[in-house]
Amino acid sequence: MKTNIKIIIRKYLQNTISEEDLDHLKDWISNKDNQKHFREYIYSHYNNKAYDAKRAFKLFEDATFDKKSVIQFKSVKTTIFKYAAVFVGLLVLSYTIFYFNQNKVTEQPENQVTLEVEGSGVKFLNTSVTKDLKGKDGQVLAKQNKNTLDYQGLGSEDGEIVFNVLRVPYGKTFQVLLPDQTHVILNAGSSLRYPNKFQKGKNREVYLEGEGYFKVSKNKNSPFIVKSNGITTEVFGTEFNISSYTDDSFTSVVLVEGSVGVTDNSERQSNFRTNLMLKPNEMASKTIGAEISIQQVDIADHVSWVDGTLFFKNESFGSIVKKLQRHYNVVVINNNKALEEKKFTGRFDIESIEQILKTFQKTNNFSYIITKNNIVINP
Repeated sequence: MKTNIKIIIRKYLQNTISEEDLDHLKDWISNKDNQKHFREYIYSHYNNKAYDAKRAFKLFEDATFDKKSVIQFKSVKTTIFKYAAVFVGLLVLSYTIFYFNQNKVTEQPENQVTLEVEGSGVKFLNTSVTKDLKGKDGQVLAKQNKNTLDYQGLGSEDGEIVFNVLRVPYGKTFQVLLPDQTHVILNAGSSLRYPNKFQKGKNREVYLEGEGYFKVSKNKNSPFIVKSNGITTEVFGTEFNISSYTDDSFTSVVLVEGSVGVTDNSERQSNFRTNLMLKPNEMASKTIGAEISIQQVDIADHVSWVDGTLFFKNESFGSIVKKLQRHYNVVVINNNKALEEKKFTGRFDIESIEQILKTFQKTNNFSYIITKNNIVINP
């Protein structure tokens, strides 16, 4: 084991480490003694004027491994710059692992998808890799293929039900294939709470915050129910879109195909249920303090985000700003109050946030300042 962890650390320094080896390294550093040696190695040599990668790594090995198993570097002169370059990465890794293993990760890291698994903590998902996500006892929780989690074919129906919460930050979208083959695409700034398996003959319930596009597998004996802010949606097999962001004043359900029933959550809680049935091309919407209303809509306007397109039709600038913040992972401060309630219609797909702002400038008089991911709009 000692030789293996040495090789893994060396691979990390050389930036050739695999995702599996990186998981082993995290597990190894979760030991307080190993963590202590690892941090001492980083901090004691980071402040040296002349950073000697060979000497630093040798001291780290001597502090943690049997001297007989030390692996020597073949050529230090050609690699010192590489080690110095990844040194900042070591600092970040040490910091992340330390707090992760102290169970102090309560907030989602900036711009990173996370999966919170009941009983197994929080996992940070790198959307460029394919791997099995494993629990504490080594069982496979889900299969990740880049920006998709797949729960199909894992475990048995009689096993323990474990809830998962998938959180997608601003600037990203993510997909999940649930155990019943239901396909969900989550928009930026959204989260979905769901079990790792559904019980035969019982309701399949999930909880959505934000926006999601659902392709529900048909099962007449087990209705699929989505609980969101203000509206509960019940389906048996269909495609639909739900938008239910907590910072919006409304929740909407747009039916693409099939049939769904929508219920006001206040009625459901009072044991008085009135299911309003939607037909394709219809939208049910509810604002705070109002009843559910149904209207005909153009589906493409409401699901364009699935293909990465931003679309708004006769929307206020204040509402558009929210979409821009989610889509581009930016913070927008609008000091031009005259713009707030002005209505706009537009469609963007490959444009940058600055190109979009310049498009608005063509018909509106305002200026803006961009600093990293912060945008200030002025009169």
